[in-house]
Amino acid sequence: MGSSAKEEARIADALCKAVLERKLAPGSKLPEEELAQIFRSNRAKIRRVLLLLSRSHIVTLEPGRGAFVSRPSPQEARDVLASRRLIEVSLLARPYRKLSAQGAGRLRQIMAQEAQAHAAHDAIAMIYLSGQFHLTLIEELGNKVLKSITGELILRMSLIITMYERQNTTCCLSSDHHDLLELLLAHDYAEASALMAHHLEGIESCLDFHREPATTTILSQILQPLKD
Repeated sequence: MGSSAKEEARIADALCKAVLERKLAPGSKLPEEELAQIFRSNRAKIRRVLLLLSRSHIVTLEPGRGAFVSRPSPQEARDVLASRRLIEVSLLARPYRKLSAQGAGRLRQIMAQEAQAHAAHDAIAMIYLSGQFHLTLIEELGNKVLKSITGELILRMSLIITMYERQNTTCCLSSDHHDLLELLLAHDYAEASALMAHHLEGIESCLDFHREPATTTILSQILQPLKD
């Protein structure tokens, strides 16, 4: 990866992090010139970054108006969850391959990090690690195509949870992750699939689609220049 591509990846990561940490509110405008000044970059690179993030539905590009942090509608949230159910519930019922010892080790490592994030009341880390658990599960039981599709859905789901999660709730229960792992190791795929369906339904029940969206934010107050 060249230096330009690395810079663009770092800017994309910084914007994504600001969105998922609830610093950049849904609907916030993302002017190319201002972002170029903040990140000490140029508009061409910023334009490529915004295009990349639009493909992941983190940013919405509106002709004649510019780029904005996406504001997924309640229906879009339900559609994303329905798509995840189609993939994850079906895959656990009939996995492409058995979960390996190495794969189980990767999942246990993520679960340990989830426990630390829960103990620290780090909601953003919990959202991220939950997504990593599900994505690793797809990778271990499925294939690269399913991983790619699910990766986009999980990223979109992270934004949805950030926007709609009820206060004082945890959408993705790590205890379910433990039970899912044990069922897969026991090759009880029917029960694992049923638990995944219940697990994803639980995520939807933790969302409040009547919640008032956060106010938009001033970029220069929350984004910092990239360090060399």
